[in-house]
Amino acid sequence: MNRKKIIYSILKEIQQGNEPKRDDYGLELEQWGEICELIRDEGLASNVVVQRGGIGNKVVYAWLSKAKITFKGLDFLEENSALAKTYKGLKKIRDWLKL
Repeated sequence: MNRKKIIYSILKEIQQGNEPKRDDYGLELEQWGEICELIRDEGLASNVVVQRGGIGNKVVYAWLSKAKITFKGLDFLEENSALAKTYKGLKKIRDWLKL
């Protein structure tokens, strides 16, 4: 799993006003939650919701429905602009992640 590519895609989709979902990426809930937490904790996007609970503090849900990209997130996109040349959007995300 290429986390940098996944984060790039999520931020790009948020920037474009879309709501990326776990199913778009074919990720397990725990993987999705960890990536969403990373985006939130690094300040790349605001309004990212991740809820943990139960034994082992597993991810219960992670939502990006109200997420907004931050200036730091915009910087991330600019710093990784080489990925923009091959990124084709969520419809082709699984093939793009394999590149």
